[in-house]
Parts: sequence; C-alpha cells; structure tokens
Amino acid sequence: MNTESKIILVVDDAASVVMAIRNILDPYYEVKTASSGEDALTILNAFKPDLILLDVTMPGIDGYEVCRQIRANEAFRTVKIIMVSSRSELKERLNGYASGADDYIGKPFQEEELLAKVRVFLRIRALENELQQLNNTLNEQVSLRTEQLLLAEKLAAIGRYSAGIVHNLNTPLQVIMGSAELLAIKHPDNPNIMRLRKAAAQMKKIISTIISTGYREGGTEYTELDLNEVIRDQIELLKSNPFFKHKIRTELILSPLPAYRGIYAHFSQSFGNLIKNAADAMYSSEQKFLSITTSVKDGVILIKISDTGHGISKERMGKIFNPFFTTKPLTASDERPTGTGLGLASAKEMIEAYGGEISVESQLGKGSIFTVILPIMNRKDSGRINEW
Repeated sequence: MNTESKIILVVDDAASVVMAIRNILDPYYEVKTASSGEDALTILNAFKPDLILLDVTMPGIDGYEVCRQIRANEAFRTVKIIMVSSRSELKERLNGYASGADDYIGKPFQEEELLAKVRVFLRIRALENELQQLNNTLNEQVSLRTEQLLLAEKLAAIGRYSAGIVHNLNTPLQVIMGSAELLAIKHPDNPNIMRLRKAAAQMKKIISTIISTGYREGGTEYTELDLNEVIRDQIELLKSNPFFKHKIRTELILSPLPAYRGIYAHFSQSFGNLIKNAADAMYSSEQKFLSITTSVKDGVILIKISDTGHGISKERMGKIFNPFFTTKPLTASDERPTGTGLGLASAKEMIEAYGGEISVESQLGKGSIFTVILPIMNRKDSGRINEW
C-alpha cells in the first residue's frame, strides 16, 4: 500500500532486478519502471518522479548518459538519482557522481540498505522542496513589501500636499463663516443661511481634526494621552470614507479613562487599523453596526471594538495576526475593501510593546469583538519602548 505518495522510477534492462526492487518498494511508494535509457527519458515527460534508481549498463544509452541528460533538463535537476550497478569500483562511482548522480549502490544490494538510501534521499528532496517554497514565499513577501513601501512613500507625499491644501482651506472658510454670520444677522429667519452656517461649522471641525491628527501623528515624544480622544479622532477621519459615513451605524460608549503615557501615533495607528478592519468585515453584511466601548476594570483599560461582519473561522483565527495574512485583495477595481495583511499584525505588535494584548471573539455570520487590554501602570519611568 502506498503510504507516502512518492513516485520512484526504476530503470533497468534486467526484468528480475526490476521485479526485486518493485517488491521492496511497492508497499511504501508508487513505482514506475523503464527497461532502457531511451524509455526512461521518454516517460519522464509523462510524470515527474521524486527519485530514480538507475542502472549503469544497459543497451543503447547507458546510465551515465541518461543521468547527464536528466540533469541538463531544468525541470528534473532536483530529482534524486541513485545509480544501481554491479560495477561498483571507485572509478565507476566517481563517473556516476560526475554524471550528476546523488549516490551509488552496488548489486547485489541488501533490502535494508536500498530502503534506507531511498528514504534518506526522499527526505532530502522534501526538505529542498520546502526550502524552495519558503524562498518563493520570501521573494513574494519582499516584492509585496517593496510595493507597499513605494505606495507608502507615494501616500506620504500625497499626505504632505493634502495637509497643505487642508491648512490653506482655513482662510476661505473663515470668509464663508464670517459672511454667513453677517447674513444671519440681516436675515435671522432664513433657513438656507442656517444650513450654510451649520455646514461651515462642520467643515471647520473636519479641517481641525485632520490638521491636529496629522500634527500629532508626526510626533515621537511620549505624552499623557486621552485614549478616548484618540478613538474619536479615528472615527472622524474614517468618516471621510462615504461607505463608513453613510453605511455603518456607529455607537461610542466611552467611559472616563486615566491619562495614558505613550506616543500618539502608536495608538492612533493601532486603533485605526482595528476600526478599519471592523468596517471592512461588514462590507457585505446586511446589518452594519460598529460599537466601541471603553472602561477600566481590575487595573487595566479595556477597549472593545465590535462589528456585525462575516466573522472569523476557527481555521483562520490563529492566522489573523500573522504578517501578510489577509482575506482581502491587495487592489480592487470597485469599492471592495483591500488590504496588505499588515494592519492587525502591526496593531498587535504596538499594543504588546506597551505590555498590553489584543483578544478576539468571533462567530461566523454574526461578527467579531476585538478587545485591547492595556495595563494602567504602563512603564511611566522605564524609558522608551520600541521605535516604529
């Protein structure tokens, strides 16, 4: 019975040898056979064996030439080849290695030795394949990270220009607000003027939030933070997204919290990533309800971010904080949420740097609750934590 799903090709012109090897290997592996070098090279195109047991002396092309031709083919360079021959002198073995063979076993061979060599080289091949897969994954991640860094730099440049534009909006906005006030004095009962004043006030609040948040995001100094204010800032910023503003119903239940010593950007990025993740999870939900609560209990600050999204399966629960793990596309032609798989990972790392943690509860089809737990005594006098 084949238990390891490995394919071994036996190449030998002696039917008795082929039968003997098949009897040894059949209980463990899938065995294919060829009676000549030419046959072996032909059938290699039909399947890719994990290991080849190759006779040296055969009519037509000998084993050394077969080995050289296999190694010349890029598709078969990693296939393991063990030469099997009655000619086992040092010169013959060296010729085999020079042709590209991985090992050499003499005839007659012991069953235990043949099995041991097969298992060793199959294990080596499996490790090489695993290493290649890891290397491919690393290359993909490096490529993705490079794209992300380029995008981040591009967005940073856009952000700098946007900050200047937003700041320059203050001057014409002051003119609009002043003119609206004068019109309100002259026409106190005009509803259109009242709406104009209200819209101008809302615009001023948005501009003020963007400017103050951008200023604090650039800071690297430790200050006494109002975490509730950080959460409110992130909600205001996310309202610039029409989906978040018009589709998601938001509830904030923010209890008074003690001042928390830290860097504003660490918490604004962490909370922003968690809130955005909750919003993205509700993109296809019939009900879209985001709830954020803060409280103090047993010497820790609790921040709960709840959504009515699609939930997280048990299989994915253990991966959600892994860097680059995401169920969202990197880009999308429509308004679907996109992601890089770094938001939750960076949020977790930043919160843990303050001695905190993030826990998750989730039900498929019902939603998730992410809870940030921060110790109140958070290293006020212990120096700096990791820089980001």
